Amino acid sequence: MRALLFCLALLLPLTAQAQTNDTSNPIIARMAALVDAYNAQDLAAIAAVYHPDAVLLAPGEASIQGRDAIVQHYANAIQSGARDVQFMTFDIRSTDTTAVEIGETVLQAGENRVVTRYMHLWEVVDGQILLTRDMYHVLSIQ
Repeated sequence: MRALLFCLALLLPLTAQAQTNDTSNPIIARMAALVDAYNAQDLAAIAAVYHPDAVLLAPGEASIQGRDAIVQHYANAIQSGARDVQFMTFDIRSTDTTAVEIGETVLQAGENRVVTRYMHLWEVVDGQILLTRDMYHVLSIQ
């Protein structure tokens, strides 16, 4: 219970932040952990960021449902050469138990530089901040 209250207290002050990657913010810290895990190709650490019933909405694909399927999606991307992910958070809106984060990522996919925009729904579940909905689209491929 104490951990849950701590997480809720961290979420309360999160509102409309612009273009920051300040990891003292718990949502940005979780996103940084996801990016670090991706860049390290650490599938277990990627899985730890997602809720077991999370849903990923990736461009051109049917919805990917469940932590295991999402991790497989990222494993396939890593195997295909996606690497060097960077992110920038533009906006966070929160309630006492949820937060919506909007930002952009840049990554290398083979020889291409890919820029995406994402929207995440984070929820406090059993004292942890977990990603429950993840949606992104491609802005450019250069």
